[in-house]
Amino acid sequence: MKLFYKAFLLIFTYIVFLINYAYSDYVIINFYKTNGKIIGSADGVDSWFLNAPAFKFNLKNLESGKYRLALYDGTSCKKYGAPAEINNPKLKPWKTSHLVIFNVTENGVFDTTLGMKPDKFTEETRGLISIGSLRGYPLLLFKDNEKYLTGCGMVPVLN
Repeated sequence: MKLFYKAFLLIFTYIVFLINYAYSDYVIINFYKTNGKIIGSADGVDSWFLNAPAFKFNLKNLESGKYRLALYDGTSCKKYGAPAEINNPKLKPWKTSHLVIFNVTENGVFDTTLGMKPDKFTEETRGLISIGSLRGYPLLLFKDNEKYLTGCGMVPVLN
C-alpha cells in the first residue's frame, strides 16, 4: 500500500507541475535608455501561487539611487501615454505608476528577482496584471520620483 501512495504522490506532483507549466507565461524584456543604449533585461513569469508577475532583473550602467518601475498604457517607449490606472481604474490597487521600487547600488547593477502585487489581493485585483496582460505595453524606469524617463522596455507580444 505504501508503494501505491508513493506512486500516486509522484504522478500527482508531475501533473501539478505539468499543468502549471502549461499555463505559465514567460517573457524577456530588454530595457533601453532614452538614447537607445541597452541597460539590461528582465525575465518575467507569472507566479503560480499569487497569479501575479515576477521579474528577474539584470540591469546595468545605471546611476546609483532609488528607481521605480511603472506600467503605462501607450503603444511604444516614445509614445508611452499615461499610467495604466488612469484609463483602467480597476488597476488603482496595483499602483501602476509605482509597480516595483528598487535601489541600485554604487556599482550601477541591479540583478534581483522581484514580484509585483497590489496593496490587497482580492477577487477583483487578483490576475488583473499578468505577463499576458502586460504584452504589448511599455514598462518604464524612472529614477527617484522624477518624471523624466530613465529607461524603457516593451513587453513583447506573442507571434
